[in-house]
Amino acid sequence: MSRWYLRKLGWLCCLIAILALTGCAGKSSRQDAKTGVVFEPGAIEKEPALTEQEVACLKSTGEIDKNLTSTAMSDVTKQYRYYLREGRKHMQISAKRSEPYLPYVRAIFGQKGLPKDLAYLAIVESGYRPTAKSHAGAAGAWQFVPGTGKHYGLHQDGWTDERMDIYESTEAAAEYLGKLYKRFKDWPTAIAAYNAGEGKMSRAMAASGSKNFFEVRERNETLSYELQLREETKQYVPRFIAVTKIMRNLRALNFETNGSNDVVIERLTAKPGTDLKRLSKAIDMGWGDFCKLNTHHKAEITSVAEKTYVYVPKEKAKQGQEYLEKNHKGDYEGWKVCTIAAPGQSWQKLGSYYHVSGDKLRKLNPGCSLKTGELVYLPAKTQVVAAHSPRLEPSPKLRSGASISLRQEAKASHDKNRTHTLKSSETLYAVARRYGVSPVELARVNHITDPSHLPTGKVLQIPSYQVKPENSRHYAAASPAEGGSMGTLGQKKKAQFYVVQEKDNLWNIARRNHVSVDDLKRWNNVDEHNLRLGSKLRVYAD
Repeated sequence: MSRWYLRKLGWLCCLIAILALTGCAGKSSRQDAKTGVVFEPGAIEKEPALTEQEVACLKSTGEIDKNLTSTAMSDVTKQYRYYLREGRKHMQISAKRSEPYLPYVRAIFGQKGLPKDLAYLAIVESGYRPTAKSHAGAAGAWQFVPGTGKHYGLHQDGWTDERMDIYESTEAAAEYLGKLYKRFKDWPTAIAAYNAGEGKMSRAMAASGSKNFFEVRERNETLSYELQLREETKQYVPRFIAVTKIMRNLRALNFETNGSNDVVIERLTAKPGTDLKRLSKAIDMGWGDFCKLNTHHKAEITSVAEKTYVYVPKEKAKQGQEYLEKNHKGDYEGWKVCTIAAPGQSWQKLGSYYHVSGDKLRKLNPGCSLKTGELVYLPAKTQVVAAHSPRLEPSPKLRSGASISLRQEAKASHDKNRTHTLKSSETLYAVARRYGVSPVELARVNHITDPSHLPTGKVLQIPSYQVKPENSRHYAAASPAEGGSMGTLGQKKKAQFYVVQEKDNLWNIARRNHVSVDDLKRWNNVDEHNLRLGSKLRVYAD
């Protein structure tokens, strides 16, 4: 045999040896018989196998995660493995943070006939942080965007944001998820729609000819870019199912728990301009702990224009009620609302005129940038030197003593034969919250079997009594909710229309029509940024 052949044979033997050592020769993908996960060549060496206990917990099922296909199970297992390994710390923190709320949240979903495992969706959404905010404008544990939040009765203004009230937002989330399930008839698909939107999910299903989320996921690449589900949505449902399996088996999977940590609170009604710091001191509660219970309040005082509510621990409810019922003059009681009539104002300048701290005024006017036409709250009885007074004008609709809100309107209505005419896009839940009655009772009185399909113009009979929320013992309401913020104020006359002219702004339009800037914004869903020349504004003048 020549030397040339010997050299070739030697090189061939070396190549075979290298392939054998690296595992590239003769190895193919395989499927784990226990979990259904497909492992590619080399994957076994990179990821440690699940233990028998972990596999047993993975196989546990509930109403939402039963009958998953092998492909769906593969996606779930990847997320499950992540939260047991690299993401374990995040999972541990979220699980502990959820403990005070879970008894209440699970009870709410149970009362509405929905799977209680939906309570774990807030872990995927926000890690159960009531104050969580996203770059897209979503807020709260359930991450409601402003429009959807208002649609489901979550009040939002410069003083409060009920999207960050975990008790109110949980009821809204249950209402929304129930509606999605009625539409899609499948929980994974309804959950995907919660993330992507109803329209997006429906279009993707129609274009791909799919019956549910997992079918859309498999065919997603065949869709045009505009119709494809985002990567976030594709992972959203598997992530939720993985988190659910872990939350059902925390101790078996060696996660730390705080044990029984039920928070028993009561809800009290607060007067306009209530100083929340003084209230916290009156009930011997640290300011930080008080804020954790009242994440829906944006400032250190409540709105000076309307009544609102606060949460306190049950054992401190008596002290809190006594403080709130006292006929004392709060630091901010009787403050008035004015409109900025000219540019160039500053908090320091206003503070010097009204003999209060500029920083104090800024804190008490959250979200206000002192632009022309904006509303600002100021002390009502301070005398201002006319020659040096800032350009401020009393708001024609919100002047001190004349302001009214839907909540006040609902409370003032004691007619035994109250009725409400449904407006476009109004929900049963929002109407119930507006009048302080139970949605279940409202549906029963009006013989409503499907609350998700309410015709515009339908006249609803409002129960003549207020019903306490049907909540668990972990949320004892001292007073029923005083309604939401949907609809219009009082009984309006027929709408008149105003055509926006050149150099118009909301402030001068409001003055011309003898209404408030806030009313214009609410009636037309408009602000200074989207006010357009030639557009028509609805005006309900008195």
